[in-house]
Amino acid sequence: LIHLIGDLHQPMHVGRLEDKGGNDIQLQWFGRGTNLHRLWDSNMIDDYGMSYSELTQKLPRLSKSQLSMLQKGDVLDWVEESQQLANELYESVEIGEKLGYAYNYKYWKIVENQLLKGGVRLAKVLNSIYQ
Repeated sequence: LIHLIGDLHQPMHVGRLEDKGGNDIQLQWFGRGTNLHRLWDSNMIDDYGMSYSELTQKLPRLSKSQLSMLQKGDVLDWVEESQQLANELYESVEIGEKLGYAYNYKYWKIVENQLLKGGVRLAKVLNSIYQ
C-alpha cells in the first residue's frame, strides 16, 4: 500500500494495461529515445536539473486547509484521479513524437503538483499507521 501511494505521484503507474502504463508508447525526448512512462517517471524530473531535495524546497508551503484538501478521499479516490490524469497524458502525445522544451513548459506544473500530492498523501497514510 505504501509503495502504491508513493507511486501515485506518477500517473502512468495507473495507466493502460495494454501498453504497460505507457512503456510501449515510444517517443523522443530532446533527441533521445524514451517512452511515455519513463518520460513522466524520470526524464522530465532528471532533465529539470534539480535534486529531489531542491525540488522539495521549490514546492509551495501549504496551509492546513490546503493540506486537508489534498489528503481528502482515500487511496481508491487518488488512483481514480491519477487515471484521469494518465488519460490526459496519453492524449498529449503521438507515438514517435519529438518532445522537448514546449512539452516540458506545458506540463511541468503537473509534475510539481503530482510530487506534492504524493508526499502529502503518503504522509497521511504513514500518520494513520503510526499514530
